[in-house]
Amino acid sequence: MKIIRKFRLNFDSSDEFLLFLQIFFLITILPFLIKLLSMPQLMKTLTPEARKFNGELNCRGLKDKIVKYTDYILSRNFWVYKSSCLKRSLTLYHFLRKLGIDIQICFGIRFEKFFTGSKGKKKIEGHAWLLHNGDFFLEANSEMTRTYKMTYCFPENNESKDKDKDNRSGVHLS
Repeated sequence: MKIIRKFRLNFDSSDEFLLFLQIFFLITILPFLIKLLSMPQLMKTLTPEARKFNGELNCRGLKDKIVKYTDYILSRNFWVYKSSCLKRSLTLYHFLRKLGIDIQICFGIRFEKFFTGSKGKKKIEGHAWLLHNGDFFLEANSEMTRTYKMTYCFPENNESKDKDKDNRSGVHLS
C-alpha cells in the first residue's frame, strides 16, 4: 500500500514513471559513455533531433519533472548515483533538448589555490553548466559559475563564441 501511495504522490501518469526510468538509465550508463567516447562523440550521442518548444504549460511541468527526477536520483549518493555537475548537466541537456528547449551545455575550468605547509600549490577544478538564450539555466550558484573560464560549449553558435571570447579576455559571463 505504501508503494502505491508513494507512486501516486510522485508520478501523475505512467508516462512520468517511464521518464523517471529513462533518466535513471541514462545516469546509470553516463560514466561508461564518458570513459568510452570523446567529448564530440558524447555530445552527438546525447543530442536528440531538433524539436520546436511550444511553450505550453504541460511542457513547463515536464521540465520541472525532469529536473526533479534528475536531482532526486543524483542525491542518492550511492555508486554511480552521486551528484556531480557533469552528470546533472549532461542529463538535463539531453532530456530538455528532447523536450524542445534550446539549451547549450558548457564546460569550464579555474585554478583553486590551496596551501600545504609554506608552499602554495594550484589545483585545476572543472565545472559544467547549462545556458539558455545566453543566460545561466537551472544553475543554483551563478556567481560561483562565473569564476570558471569557459573552455567548451555545445552546440556552438556565434553568441557562445562571442561570450567565450569575452570570457577569455577577462570579462565574466553575464
